[in-house]
Amino acid sequence: MKQFLLGAFIAVVIMGLLWLWRAKKRREFWNYVSDALRAISKGNYQVRLYNTEGKSDGDVVASVNEMARVIEEQVQQLSQERDVLRHILHSMTTGVVYIASGGKVTAVNEAAERMFRRPAEQWRNREHTAAFGHYHLSAAIDNALLFGTDWHSELKLRDNLTVDVRLIVIPTSRERVGDTAYDVLVLLNDVSEWKRLERMRSEFVANVSHELKTPIAAIRGFAETLLDGDVDAETQQSFLRTIYDESNRMSNLVTDLLELSKLEGAEHLIQPGRVVLQEIVEQAVHRLRPEAEKHQVTLEAEPSGDLTVWGSAERLLQVFLNLLSNAIYYTPSGGKVTVWTDVLVDRVKVHVTDTGIGIPEADQERVFERFYRVDRARSRASGGTGLGLAIVKHIINAHGGQVGVSSEVGRGSDFWFTLSRLEGALQEVQS
Repeated sequence: MKQFLLGAFIAVVIMGLLWLWRAKKRREFWNYVSDALRAISKGNYQVRLYNTEGKSDGDVVASVNEMARVIEEQVQQLSQERDVLRHILHSMTTGVVYIASGGKVTAVNEAAERMFRRPAEQWRNREHTAAFGHYHLSAAIDNALLFGTDWHSELKLRDNLTVDVRLIVIPTSRERVGDTAYDVLVLLNDVSEWKRLERMRSEFVANVSHELKTPIAAIRGFAETLLDGDVDAETQQSFLRTIYDESNRMSNLVTDLLELSKLEGAEHLIQPGRVVLQEIVEQAVHRLRPEAEKHQVTLEAEPSGDLTVWGSAERLLQVFLNLLSNAIYYTPSGGKVTVWTDVLVDRVKVHVTDTGIGIPEADQERVFERFYRVDRARSRASGGTGLGLAIVKHIINAHGGQVGVSSEVGRGSDFWFTLSRLEGALQEVQS
């Protein structure tokens, strides 16, 4: 009997020890699983479990590993999508600012940084009123955050910057029963260039109308007088001369408008070639010398030898005719107009200098605009259309050159443009 009890006791002890060992292994296994899940929760999605216990634990290991794999794939996909969206966001020309329901900026792209001249570090997690620094925009954002209403308008941020602003309201989670919070997406598009072009178009239409109004009124007035029939032969001849002159003026204006339109719409049609600059200058001087003598202005051209440029002979002649005519008309009697060249390494800088009335500094940047005149009365008296310098600028731009002017009031002007140089440049490179 004693032996039986001893055997039973030993068996119980052995079973107890086995149970304790088994419990320890189970505890270690679940600690192993717990550590793996904790690592996954902290972002280590590469964690995988290894089965060492058997089939029952293998199901748990397989489930955890499958979960980790799916989470890793989803996170990678979300990360790729986030990177693409971030790249798109920062590559956009539209300014984008995201404002959370609490009124703080949470995201901003580079376009918005440039528009407001404020780096991203001064945007994030700051109140939108401090970040934008614009009263009307901040008031609209507050209204959108509070009432959830979209908004669209144009705002002038600086003298040279006008933006089209659109506020898009995004409903978020409910803070209280029946109360919805709103985030606001701010989209900003720079429309300064469009506004400038619109203003130029309006000015162009107004200028054309104004330029045509005067000759049309003169022609109609004199024609009505002639139709009445109560004029002598001398007066009739004078009226007819005025009608003829005014019709010529309108014809010149229409011709220049068509020429300018053709240059703006088809600059690529200009076919440059090798042009001897001196030949073009001599042609222009020869054609305008009678006009210069009529105004008692000396017209000279300094020799440039066999200097060759890359350009269109026909268009370059047009440039010289326009610049020289402009210089003659704005130079008083006894003055002088000179054409000379400044030879650079691979360029030629051509100057048309006069001793005329000069151009105020404030007007020098605008003289190449269509219909812009420094002295309107004098220009109209000369028969000018106000488009000559605009045509010059388009032709030189089509040649890949630059055009400009330097002047002082009462001391004359120096109109210049550059062209690609052929002869001489190649020789210097070879030597």
